[in-house]
Amino acid sequence: MAHKIINTVAGIILPITVIALTVTLFFMFRPENCTVLFYLNVGYTVLLEAIFFGYINLLYRKITAVSTPFIAVFGIYSLYYVIAGAGWMTLYSLILSHIFSLKIYIAALIILTLLWIIISVLTMQADNRFKEAGDKLNERRHTLEYYTQKIALLASRYEKLCEEKGIHYATESNNRTVLDRLKSKIGFLTPNVLNNEMFYSQLTAMLDRCETIIEETALAPEDALPEWEKKMYRFVNNSIDELDMLKNMTRS
Repeated sequence: MAHKIINTVAGIILPITVIALTVTLFFMFRPENCTVLFYLNVGYTVLLEAIFFGYINLLYRKITAVSTPFIAVFGIYSLYYVIAGAGWMTLYSLILSHIFSLKIYIAALIILTLLWIIISVLTMQADNRFKEAGDKLNERRHTLEYYTQKIALLASRYEKLCEEKGIHYATESNNRTVLDRLKSKIGFLTPNVLNNEMFYSQLTAMLDRCETIIEETALAPEDALPEWEKKMYRFVNNSIDELDMLKNMTRS
C-alpha cells in the first residue's frame, strides 16, 4: 500500500505540482503586454518538464517491449533534448529575439524536436530487433535445455533398466550404456541448430522413439533382450547420423 502511494506521488502528483507551479511563476512575472513568444515559452517549458518527469517515471516501470540499455540511451537523448531546448529558448528570449524572427525560433524548436523523435524511434526500432533476436535465442536455449534434460532422464532410465535386466552394454569407457552416446551428442548441440524448424520435430520424434524402445525393452522377455539391445544400438547410431545431417543443413 505504501509503495503504491509513493509511486502515485512520484509519478503523478509531483509532475502535476511542478508543472502547475512553473505555469504560475510564468504568469506571476509575465510582461504587461504578453506576446506570442510568452505563451509559446510557457507551453514549451511544460513540454520539457513533461518529458523529464515522463522519463523519470519510465525508469521505475517494468517495460518488456524495450531493453534496459535502450531506456538508458533514450534517457541520454531526452536529457540532451531538454538541455538544448531550454538553452535555445533562454538564448532566444533574452538575446536573439531582437535579431531573429519568431519563425526562426519556432523552426529551430521543430527541428530539435524532430531530431529527438527520429533518433529515438530509429534507436527503438534497432533495439526491438535486437531484443527479439535475444528473446528467440533464450527461447531456443530453454528448448534445447528441455531436450537435454529429457535425454538425460531417458539415459538414466535405460541405465537402471540395463542393471535390472543384466544388460551390460557400454561402447566406450565414458559411456555406461549405448544411449549415453546420444545423450552426449544432444548435450553438445548449440541453440543455433534450432534455426532449422525441422530440428524441433526431429528431436521430439527421436526422443519419443527412444522412450518407446526403453518401454518395450522393459516388457521384453529375457530371450528377446539381445534383439532389443541391437535395436537400441541401431537407434543411437541412426539418431547420431540424423543429427549430424540436420546440423550440416543448418550450416548451409
